[in-house]
Amino acid sequence: MTDIELLLQGQRVRADSVPRSQRLAICFVLAMLAMLPTQLYRLGQTEALPWLLADYAGRIAAIAVIFILPAGRWCLRQQDDLKVGTLEAVLWVAGIAVLFRAFPVDSYLFSLFPQLPLGQYPQPKGMLYAFDITLGLALVALHEELVFRKLGSQVFAALGWGMWRTILVTGLLFGLYHWWRAPAGMIAAALYGVLAMACYRRTGSLWPVGFAHYLLDYFAFA
Repeated sequence: MTDIELLLQGQRVRADSVPRSQRLAICFVLAMLAMLPTQLYRLGQTEALPWLLADYAGRIAAIAVIFILPAGRWCLRQQDDLKVGTLEAVLWVAGIAVLFRAFPVDSYLFSLFPQLPLGQYPQPKGMLYAFDITLGLALVALHEELVFRKLGSQVFAALGWGMWRTILVTGLLFGLYHWWRAPAGMIAAALYGVLAMACYRRTGSLWPVGFAHYLLDYFAFA
């Protein structure tokens, strides 16, 4: 093997090596914070179009952070091979969707914690509604599952955390990420986050939890 080949091999090894936990953690934090400016901007919006445009922009910015930072790109390169059969994956999707549909956790929690959210979801009409209920909700699912499940799982694995600790902490962070929905909405989001990470760790693939996420949002806004 020539010196040039050895050099190139060394570069490939360094490029494919696992990033330090600090770099993954920084990527994770920045991806979460990328949405904060648009969350704050939405609080003062009552019209559907500016609210949704801000929402889309924040989510695209968060995904961009993952693609731009080397640690994020490394995370994306980690394969999500389905570890269970297709039937079990489908049952996870159906189970999550049916559970949150049959038991409206939000309504129950808001009866216990009646504090009003800091903001409200918009009610788009016509073509804007059709766009949001399809591509808009798909973006929501992609963004939140990439950040909180795929990237979050890699971050805490790099820190040496076990499965259950990772499931609980990422669920808590997902709840805090929905800070503007008041305590009831935050708790509901945290409960979903715990179940979503359990699904991701069990199935080994992002598509079951991503599809379940989309279905939950579709049922909520359709």
